[in-house]
Amino acid sequence: MKINIAQIEYDPIDIEKLKGVLSGLDGITCFPECFALGRSGIETLQYLNKISHESKTIIEEIKKTGKTVILPLIERHPVMRNRFYNTTYIIHDKDLIGSYRRVVVHPMERAFIQSGKDFPVFEIDDVTFGLLICFEIAFPELTRIIALKGASIIFVPASTPEEADYLWEVRLKARAIDNQLFVVGVNRCGKVGNETYIGRSMVVSPSGDIIYECNDNEEIKTIEIDLAEIMKERSREPTFSEFEIEVYDKFLERFGDSSIQNINRS
Repeated sequence: MKINIAQIEYDPIDIEKLKGVLSGLDGITCFPECFALGRSGIETLQYLNKISHESKTIIEEIKKTGKTVILPLIERHPVMRNRFYNTTYIIHDKDLIGSYRRVVVHPMERAFIQSGKDFPVFEIDDVTFGLLICFEIAFPELTRIIALKGASIIFVPASTPEEADYLWEVRLKARAIDNQLFVVGVNRCGKVGNETYIGRSMVVSPSGDIIYECNDNEEIKTIEIDLAEIMKERSREPTFSEFEIEVYDKFLERFGDSSIQNINRS
């Protein structure tokens, strides 16, 4: 299976740049998180209003490419003024097939961003995957919910700055090992205001090995992954199959749905 990391100085208003990135790519392409710190409060609010106003146009233009894209944008709250969702959209076969609103909002974003409520999974060409956004990868419970819904891959669009560099790789590898699946962290690079973003996008295997890691510059990279590695690792070290789901029943009742699968112990 092909995964494309689009580690760029991400500004979705620049639709032509996005189209240029997608040109010639096959497989699933993931862009970095849209929200980024570094601007003043007023500048951030202006930026969020601008992106949310243009989101429908951006989505329509990306649909026309016919590519499969994980596209982080900003969604305006339908009722509350100057409140937004940090929303990532899934585009496939010229159609919008779903979206994910970030649930766990970083404290520095709460002045602007409203929390979502669900952790959906998506299926494309018989491959099930989920999403977490940036800071959310710090919470092992969230990746476990997505894994229990049958995901083979968790994509993590991010805006991770220099001061969180020491956490980025460790958390991605830990969540891959926790659930014995692939984790794909796609981080922005470059500067936004007074913040510098580290890049270092990476694909981590179910055993915690880094299959590929970008440097701190713009880079578009296609990585082939073998989903058979998931069952191989889960057979070799049966931690996922021995998970006592009953311990988390109440937690899962809040965030799960009928798609949460029982773990096959056979």
